[in-house]
Amino acid sequence: MTAIEFHPLTFVDERDGVVVGRPDTESYAVLPHDGAALLRRLAAGAPADEAARWYLGEFGERVDIGDFVSTLRELGFVREGPQPAAVPSRLRMLRLGAWTFSSAAWIAYIALVVTCVAMMVTHPRVRPHADAVFFTPSLVAVQLVLALAQLPAVSWHEFFHVLAGRRLGLPTRLSVSRRLFFVVVEAHLDGLYSVPRKKRYLPFLAGMLADVLLFSALTLVGAAGSGWACRLALAVAYTVLLRLVWQFYVFLRTDLYYVFTTLLGCDDLHGATSAYLRRKAHRLPGLRRLTADANGNSDTGADSAWSERDRRMAPWFALITVGGVGFLLATAVLALVPLLVGFVTRLGPALAHGTADGGRFWDSATSVGLFAAEFTLLILVSRREASQSGTDSR
Repeated sequence: MTAIEFHPLTFVDERDGVVVGRPDTESYAVLPHDGAALLRRLAAGAPADEAARWYLGEFGERVDIGDFVSTLRELGFVREGPQPAAVPSRLRMLRLGAWTFSSAAWIAYIALVVTCVAMMVTHPRVRPHADAVFFTPSLVAVQLVLALAQLPAVSWHEFFHVLAGRRLGLPTRLSVSRRLFFVVVEAHLDGLYSVPRKKRYLPFLAGMLADVLLFSALTLVGAAGSGWACRLALAVAYTVLLRLVWQFYVFLRTDLYYVFTTLLGCDDLHGATSAYLRRKAHRLPGLRRLTADANGNSDTGADSAWSERDRRMAPWFALITVGGVGFLLATAVLALVPLLVGFVTRLGPALAHGTADGGRFWDSATSVGLFAAEFTLLILVSRREASQSGTDSR
């Protein structure tokens, strides 16, 4: 039997197995240590029957080598016929990634943040507060300008993720998609599975670093004067701060969630915790039917779907999840309620005492119309997406 030819593969040892992957197609799988050893043997040029005999002698068990190779084919690891070996594409921005996280850059970042902190200490006016959002009397301008400012701000956050991956020579990339009627920019970091865990922290945290730098720069611009541009900078800075706080909701699989699970050596802590909470809820009176699946089966899933590490950490992460919901509600009250109050206190007098020929009246009326249109569109698109999802599932 001839040797099987493989595309270039990466092997990363983990606590519960070995992550084997093909970075050019972002196809990865976690194999047990003995399975990874067998794959290494095959990739080194050993014929399948010879590799099976080696496995029997090394581990004292027989292996279905045909089924094993079939699985490797499904993962795209095996070169089929005259298919050429995968050649890594030439990556751009490698130098930019290296420079962005160089020693000189870190010194500049620290100087920027320290200057921002000093400015906030000495100038209370530039400290984050909800009123900063209303950089202009026009509520319509506030809504539209801040909405438009979110896309470049989020792109900046995601771009730092990509640069941190390029610094490691990984094919990280950005994509633009749609969720409901919102434009979403996402960084794809699957290539991190091909490097040891200790190298993944900076790419995961790079987005938060970008937010801190953007907040600091905008705050310093806002401190430069009292013109509309300075006020706008402080308004955008407040929204950046809210997005930065969002990253601490680890139970929602934010950037810090991946830092947390990497530190703990987990693979799917969110999934294991969700199953753990469903099992707990299933035991409560009256909730049995709520935790049953669509087929009427109340089983919440086999534990074998998650690693031993995930199952062991799930009860602790469940506590963090419950506490995180409280933290979310608390920050919503502290940060979002003042924004709502600010809008209402500006809308009310303008609508109640304004005249049909007054600018403030029509500005406020248009603002209410924008809120209503966005809310209505959100409901309609959500129902349409849910309807399409239900049709596809059938």
